[in-house]
Amino acid sequence: MNTNVKIEKSPSLAEVKLKYKNDQPIKSFPEITSPEKAEQVLREIWDTDSIQLKEEFVVLLLNNAKRLLGWSKISSGGGTATIVDPASVFQVALLANATSIILAHNHPSGNLKVSKADKNLTHRIKNSGNMLGISVEDHIILTADGYISLLQKGIL
Repeated sequence: MNTNVKIEKSPSLAEVKLKYKNDQPIKSFPEITSPEKAEQVLREIWDTDSIQLKEEFVVLLLNNAKRLLGWSKISSGGGTATIVDPASVFQVALLANATSIILAHNHPSGNLKVSKADKNLTHRIKNSGNMLGISVEDHIILTADGYISLLQKGIL
């Protein structure tokens, strides 16, 4: 067997680079230890023009001390739904080295009832996170006037 075979780089192969960088000290990151604090942070980052217009899904990324490492908008849909791929949720969570996450989406209708689809998605993401060692701390549903926590409702 010839072990001196040289493999040339193929110009058609794409290099994948992933990067997360935050230059702020960890102690300056907000600590999220309650649904109320999560709602406060979500209202700071949510596009207030779209909260009653289209459904969007956001994930908050937390470290082991429950400090907010960052957030990411996972999807943006129509007036009644948005498609969420759990792989997209965990792609950003793994990139940020998050140990837990808080899920959030809005109901443009103003309805604070948890749908069967909301419950199914939450459990699907929670089960996926368990396999990766990333816990789902809560799932917050926002409206223009209020919010509901699936953790507080005992659904999570």
